[in-house]
Order: sequence, then structure tokens, then C-alpha cells
Amino acid sequence: MKILLVNWAWYPTGGDWTYIENLQKLYENHGHEVIAFSTKNSKNVFSPNSKNFVASHDFKELNKKKSISNSIKALRTSVVSSDALAKLDLILNKHNIKVAHLHNIHHYITPAIVEKLHKKGVKILWTLHDYKIICPENSFVSNGKICEKCITGSFYHCTLNKCKKNSVLASALASFEAYFYHGRKIYDLVDYFLCPSKFLLQKFIQSGIDKSKLIETNLCYDISLIDNFLKENQALDNAREKYILYCGRLENIKGVKTLIEAVKNTEIILKIAGSGNKEDDLKKIADSENIKNIQFLGFRNKNEIFKLINNSSFSVCPSEWYENLPYSIAETFLFSKAVIGSNIGGIPELVKDGKTGLLFNAGDVSDLREKILTLWNNEKLTIELGKNAREYAYELYNYDTHWNKLNAVIQRLQICN
Repeated sequence: MKILLVNWAWYPTGGDWTYIENLQKLYENHGHEVIAFSTKNSKNVFSPNSKNFVASHDFKELNKKKSISNSIKALRTSVVSSDALAKLDLILNKHNIKVAHLHNIHHYITPAIVEKLHKKGVKILWTLHDYKIICPENSFVSNGKICEKCITGSFYHCTLNKCKKNSVLASALASFEAYFYHGRKIYDLVDYFLCPSKFLLQKFIQSGIDKSKLIETNLCYDISLIDNFLKENQALDNAREKYILYCGRLENIKGVKTLIEAVKNTEIILKIAGSGNKEDDLKKIADSENIKNIQFLGFRNKNEIFKLINNSSFSVCPSEWYENLPYSIAETFLFSKAVIGSNIGGIPELVKDGKTGLLFNAGDVSDLREKILTLWNNEKLTIELGKNAREYAYELYNYDTHWNKLNAVIQRLQICN
């Protein structure tokens, strides 16, 4: 069976790409042919279908140069991509696509393709990596705080509160896009929405999306990558440095500032691996407050991240937004390392308090400091939680577990030859 796999980017961008890469392997391992559909980019992973990829647009540059003409240009390309519709026609004429599996498609590919796929008789699955369909800003964060004012369809709040990039124009465009697609009932044409976490599923039910179309499927991971790494790095350095780790983007909603405050005036070494729009601000905080026990490592490749996780005592996921089902936690667990996570979004579905790690109140510096010190000073507990974490993640993320859930959904589609 030919499956169209659709995402805005075809190169490593974060957890969404990690899943797509693994999903492609999973489909191919079960005899299906995957046809990629994405945007053109010099960083793209090779795909035989790249000639049919969509031209990309730099919306960040358009937003920097705020004007009515740029807003109209963004409106014409980011709400309905005529290029994506034309390229999709070429693909559908060449391939007998049975299923389209969508991921992050807003702004670049655009949900306009849903209507065309439906008219062509293609079954549609959509894995939800964020909340864009029910939150114009996409993260339920408005001006640094959790906000659910738009969840039941009052999308004008995004404009009133300037939720998108603190810009009236960008926010108005996001509100318009939400009204446009909900008004046309485009999302009703999707056969099933696949939800990695229970939390995300419940938010979509709360929004009014048809409950029968929402299915919890979790995610999958090629665990052999970590197992092979561990085999090749069996030699342990007993004199290695003791530290805790944060891996991820450096943005306000990730809670890294709270983490920095939590380790301030302690002897705990914190290594921060990642980059983002708040990297310079966070470094300035550390410098201005003379915090010497923090190391900013910047962007690191996968092998370097594996080494950092493997040699750490444990990791911290201090997010202050509704995380879905973070791969950073899954990877840490698979290295038999515990995680201290904030009790928000889908994080508590992975970090089982006292079993696979410890939970703290999101944004609470003193609570986080207490939990960090608990593990830092109790190696036996840390090792025990790490072992439990490995067992839990292995069962949750292995290919067989995920395929059984995914294949059950495909069988429901009742695809005709």
C-alpha cells in the first residue's frame, strides 16, 4: 500500500521529525511504500519525491518587516498554498495513494490539502504534535502564560491578546486561518486524529472535536539506536564528572530560567544542551548573577546528546507549557536515567512520580530545587528510578507496541483495493 507522509519539513527539527523518521521505518518494515510530501530545503533528507516538494517561504522575515503588503503575501501563501495543491495533484496522478498520514502542515503545506485528498478518496490520518487546530498560537501560551480562551472556537482572542509573536497582524492572520478552516469544516474530513498523549486527546475533546475520531496511539522510537550506542560505549569512567542535564530548545515556555534559578547557590553542575531564541538572555542571567555551576553547550548532534545523557546523573524537563509526549524524556529513560519533570501537559504520563522520576509544580523554583537535591543526594534512589524508567519507556515506545496501535487504526479505515 502507498502511504503519503506529509510534514512541513523533511529534515531534523525536533520531536516531530524523530517520530516521522521512525514512522517511515515502521511503515516500510511492514511492506508499505512511503511517499514523502514536504517543502524544499537545502537541509532536507533525501527523498525520491523531492521534485514534487513545495516551495518554502520565510515567514520569519515577513514578520520582521511588518506591513500590509507582507501580511497579504503571508495570507496568500500560509493559509492556502496553491503550490501544495498543484504538487499534490502531480503526486496523486502518479501514485495510487491509499492513506495520507499528516503531521505539522500549517503555514507551509496548509490544511487545504485535506479537502483535495478527501475528494480523491484518500483516507486521512493526522498525528497531532501540537494544538494548532484548536489554538491559533498553537501552544496554549499567550504572552508567557497558559491560556485556553480560544479552545471552543473563540479564535478572536488570539488577535485581541496579540498571542502570535506579540503582533496584531500575525495574530489576526492566525485567527483568520482558524476561522477559515473551521468554517469550511475541513477538519471534519479527517478520518482519525492520532494523539500521542492522553492529555492532548482530552484537550481536543474539550474543544469539541468528534471524540470518535480521536485515538491515543503514543509514539515510537528505534530503541536499537540507543542499545547499539550502549554496547559500543560499555567502558565506564568511574572518575567522570557528576552533573545533571537539560536537553532542548531555549525558549520561555521550556522553563529553563526556572531551572537556572533552582540550581543557583548549589554545588550541582547543570549542563544545558540546545539553542533557541532565549539562549543569549539565559546566558546573561547566569553571568549577571555570577552563577558558575552552569555550562551552556549550545546545539549538539545526536551522538553528542547520547553521550551527555549516558554520563549524566539524571535529566530535568522543566517545561511551563502543555508538552505533548516529549522525546527528550523517552531518550533519557531508555538510557536508564530518571527525569525530574514539571506536572503539566503530557509529562506526568511519562514521569511517574516516585517510579520513573519526580514531578514538581511547573514554574516553582523551590519545589524544583528540592526535587533536584533529593536525587542529587540519593544515588540509590536515582539508579532505581532510572531502571524503572528504562522498562517503562521500552514497553511504551518499541516498534511492535506502536505498530499494533497504528495498524488497528488502519484496519478501521476499511481501505478498498
